[in-house]
Amino acid sequence: MVDLEKVFYSMRDAVLKADQEIMKYYSTQMYDVVKKKDGSPVTNADLSSNNVIRKTLVQDEAISYLSEEEKDDISRLKNDYVYIVDPLDGTEDFLACDDSFSVNIALVKNGVPLIAFIGLPTMDAYCYAIKNRGAFFVKDGKEERLHVSDKKENLTIVMSMTHTLKEEEDIILKHKDKITNIIKAGASVKAYLIASGKADVSIRYTDKTKEWDTCACDLLVKESGGIFVDTRLKTFTYNRRDVRNHKGYCMFNREENFSLLK
Repeated sequence: MVDLEKVFYSMRDAVLKADQEIMKYYSTQMYDVVKKKDGSPVTNADLSSNNVIRKTLVQDEAISYLSEEEKDDISRLKNDYVYIVDPLDGTEDFLACDDSFSVNIALVKNGVPLIAFIGLPTMDAYCYAIKNRGAFFVKDGKEERLHVSDKKENLTIVMSMTHTLKEEEDIILKHKDKITNIIKAGASVKAYLIASGKADVSIRYTDKTKEWDTCACDLLVKESGGIFVDTRLKTFTYNRRDVRNHKGYCMFNREENFSLLK
């Protein structure tokens, strides 16, 4: 029997420690960079964060572990529970020193996120969400409940800091009567902006993201009252054999704004 309360607190501790570990590298700019097979960068900050998270999370044979920075053990599919982790989401943003990167840790049961934490290292803060219990932002020991905006006009859209596709730019041009503001943000910072009502929509057509990029965001946005779907308006399931999000992903504050996809 998985002790979810114990798991929750271990996830909180893991995200706090990972944030601190990443900032050690970020503040000194002392890190090594190598390219993965897919051409994306990885640093020793990514790897060190993963090690800290691994050591801090509750270890239970009933919970598998899926991380961007570890070889995928497909035996995870046999377990109902899995941690889905991106120990440094937005490595390119980290390297660009734009402050827009995060730490993603989620617990999934039978394909559905139950608990999610998103660390925001440069803000010295984090967000968390619990299924059916809401989403929260925590800084300096103070906890604030998150809720999406209710806007249908004068929308703020969040775009990627480093990767923007023509299809995404076309949406802004086509709907300039509704979209009046653009924010650029990296990694899961986009989800925080949607969940907190600071932005209203984000549409990503990229097929490059994977489960660890979206899982924690998914629960955070939903528990703040928003909607998290792919570009075909299909909901996500997690702990899949194929971890790539082939149809991109979207975050909306409300259903009425689905019309931006048309």
